[in-house]
Amino acid sequence: MTTIFSCPVCGAALPRAGDSYRCSNAHPFDIAREGYVNLLLPQHRRSKDPGYSKEMIAGRRDFFDAGHYEPLADAIAEQVLRYLPDGGTVLDAGCGEGYYLRRLRMRLADDATVLCGLDISKHGIRVAARRDPLGLYAVAGTFRMPILAGSVDVVLTHFSPVSADDFRRVVRPGGVVLVGGPGEDHLYGLKRLLYDTPERHSPVDSLGPLDGFERVDSLSIRYPLRLRGSDQVANLLLMTPYYWSVDRERLAGVDALDTEVDVVVHAYRHSRHS
Repeated sequence: MTTIFSCPVCGAALPRAGDSYRCSNAHPFDIAREGYVNLLLPQHRRSKDPGYSKEMIAGRRDFFDAGHYEPLADAIAEQVLRYLPDGGTVLDAGCGEGYYLRRLRMRLADDATVLCGLDISKHGIRVAARRDPLGLYAVAGTFRMPILAGSVDVVLTHFSPVSADDFRRVVRPGGVVLVGGPGEDHLYGLKRLLYDTPERHSPVDSLGPLDGFERVDSLSIRYPLRLRGSDQVANLLLMTPYYWSVDRERLAGVDALDTEVDVVVHAYRHSRHS
């Protein structure tokens, strides 16, 4: 299989060679036992263990396994398939534990499509690679992505940082970037528990003509989310950025939560002339 990885040191193509990836300049990157490769250079790490911790990934994995985001993931998968050519390549930039790619793979007619996931958390990538041995997974950030220019047909980024320069570089002309983010009411029931004066989200356009993209579609995904059990309520918090900033004791003793999934997915097509 032709590689889509690029060497994070020199930028050359990074094909697989046995149990490692190695570029033409002989920069080697070993493949871990689970099947992923670490392409995050030490100077690009902000901490010794960046991204979601092992404990956070375990909570997120349990939340996904309970099926709470299954309607969301399946709707996103259908949106990806709208723009994916036969035998094309999908890149999930900020894939976490790979849930959305796995739901997508369930809808593929064959194994010709390349599914690739990047995330800065090695714990997330480890789970993703173990659960999807047919996929390509690498520890890497969504900025300075170690992906060859013009090698991707569809980029998916869901509640992750948007790097217009990187997306424009890796997506082929005419390809599509799908950006998922919170709608106005997303998890508002949870926010009411966490904040004295909760505010609703203000959805924004992440890419535009100045970035080399044209918005061609938008999809709204809404449904009620009913959680029962303190563990599931706690796991939902792990799915959100609120985990880092709120007093988590506010959820102590909360064993039931009714809230709303409200997600907007914008589709942006890469201009052929950018």
